[in-house]
Amino acid sequence: MDIRQLQYFTAVVENGTISEAARKLHISQPPLSTQIKALESECGVTLFERGARHIALTEAGRLLYRRAVQILEMEKAAEAEMQNLRTGKQGSIRIGLISSCASKELFNGIQTFHQHYPGVVFDVMESNTFDLLAQLDNSRIELAVIRTPYHRQDLEALTLRKDPFAAVATSALFANHLKACSQIKIEDLRDCPLILYRRWENAIRQVFQQTQIVPNIVCINDDARTSLQWAASGIGVALVPLSIATSFSDLKAAPLETPALDSELRLVRRKNAPISQNAYHFFELFEAQNKKRS
Repeated sequence: MDIRQLQYFTAVVENGTISEAARKLHISQPPLSTQIKALESECGVTLFERGARHIALTEAGRLLYRRAVQILEMEKAAEAEMQNLRTGKQGSIRIGLISSCASKELFNGIQTFHQHYPGVVFDVMESNTFDLLAQLDNSRIELAVIRTPYHRQDLEALTLRKDPFAAVATSALFANHLKACSQIKIEDLRDCPLILYRRWENAIRQVFQQTQIVPNIVCINDDARTSLQWAASGIGVALVPLSIATSFSDLKAAPLETPALDSELRLVRRKNAPISQNAYHFFELFEAQNKKRS
């Protein structure tokens, strides 16, 4: 018993006669009759009661018809699923995200991708830039959203946004220390209690050193979100990328006039490394968006 025999069998049932089924199947009647007889022989039962003009199902025929319909539907579904996997309409994308990737460009792109490929699941790993690069190297993830600077020549990268640093604090602390500054200079931070994201500690200290100011650091931590939580408590001013500064609605943020601290949020993949069709289509979408903007 094979799929073709079941297709022939259901066609005969649904069309009422072998001749009509043969016409719908675009084959001649004798080969179809031969296939039906072979199916009956293999099953060891009579499937049809044959009359002069019409045929009717036996009890065994009715049982086989129910099963045949189920099998053919499953076969059709399996074929569609395989096609969807080939074209990237199902399956998953293994992607790494840094904690400070609160970028509307990224999530607008994710929304657009989801509209085109609603069956694709995002398998997300969250960590810092350097850990995500390690996970990319060992193929635990296919793509990563990371932040510059990093020193790798083997990556294909798309810039999602250019991101200045920002001073972030409660409105009360802004009023006491930064007043009505729309942009912050390093000199404006002279007396401010500062909360630093460890990855940027050395770069921030160098900027202060260049202006001969000793920073008043009250906290150094390993996550930009932690910096914002401390800032929300009123302890000090967090220095973080501007894109994540807006994730706390009760905090006030102003960009820093310090190009040396500016960074880029990038979507990256390893050059020449195999990735799934889903990941390829995702990367391709952002590549097309970048071309439109340029």
